Amino acid sequence: METIMDDEVTKRFSAEELESWNLLSRTNYNFQYISLRLTVLWGLGVLIRYCSLLPLRIALAFTGISLLVVGTTVVGYLPNGRFKEFMSKHVHLMCYRICVRALTAIITYHDRENRPRNGGICVANHTSPIDVIILASDGYYAMVGQVHGGLMGVIQRAMVKACPHVW
Repeated sequence: METIMDDEVTKRFSAEELESWNLLSRTNYNFQYISLRLTVLWGLGVLIRYCSLLPLRIALAFTGISLLVVGTTVVGYLPNGRFKEFMSKHVHLMCYRICVRALTAIITYHDRENRPRNGGICVANHTSPIDVIILASDGYYAMVGQVHGGLMGVIQRAMVKACPHVW
């Protein structure tokens, strides 16, 4: 650990202290008071971000995930047929769209004529569950993915009851 910390490359660089700060951070050790207006704006930004927007986003995420687990579990008990597929489609789309709102994402899909149709295959190289939420908020897809434990495992087990996902 000491060798990594004392390497010659890292010693050559040091973080530059800025004379002023931006409205997102005030971590400057040599902070210089600039104006009351900027200080009030910064404080207001912190209040809005962490006292109203963050709890709203957490509530939306909790609501979307809870509805997904409960909704797909309930749909899983329906007999196979058109009604089950209809309900599964609408439960998945509703829950994914709520979760996308928790991310405060505004998604614009282009070239809608290239979307997979019934029986088609769509391959997306995604790296996280967030990518799945964003892609699936557009349409109803059966997914192939890695089995997880914990909260992701609970979500996966509930989802597979309503739709033929492959985990």
